[in-house]
Amino acid sequence: MTASSADAWLGIAIPRVEAPSVVSTAGMTAEGLMDAYVDGSAEAFDELYRRVSPTLFGYLLRLTRHRERAEDLLQVTFAKVHRARGSYLQGAPVLPWLLAIARRSFLDERRHASSRSEDLSSDGTLPEPRQQDAALSVDLSDALERALDGLPDAYREAIQLTKVAGLSLVEAAEVLNTTETAVKLRIHRGYTQLRKELDSFTRRA
Repeated sequence: MTASSADAWLGIAIPRVEAPSVVSTAGMTAEGLMDAYVDGSAEAFDELYRRVSPTLFGYLLRLTRHRERAEDLLQVTFAKVHRARGSYLQGAPVLPWLLAIARRSFLDERRHASSRSEDLSSDGTLPEPRQQDAALSVDLSDALERALDGLPDAYREAIQLTKVAGLSLVEAAEVLNTTETAVKLRIHRGYTQLRKELDSFTRRA
């Protein structure tokens, strides 16, 4: 994505610095890119977006289980990142900070959706009709996805952040605004529940 397309995509104007007019992003870390972006480099934003948007989108897709909602929330997340860039502590790990903003965007959207009068499901989407034979799928990967989706939100998020997004326990605790011990416990309980679901699946298969 070019600098001009980045601005147009977000509908925001990134403040420019007089010098240098173009920042070389080759070899820069995500933290270095964020620092340069805070200082006004649109080139740094483009490269940061290219690097982290797949991870953020995957995380949001896991949370929403709906591609269009995840795409919308990705845009909302980066708009919030732009507005909050001044609060970023330069040099701090950037991915946990971005994931925390993405998570808050999801929770805000879910709260807004749950305030409507429709009968919404627990994740803020309209419930889909149940298929009688869904639990009888012979595809183990599908069974795993269903089992993960069926976990309590706290367990599922802890597993997604550490095993899908690749965060450390400390970073995941920062995103979830909890302790490292709590994250470990959520992961352990989530895995215990997943094993039970998959054991049940293999017995049925």
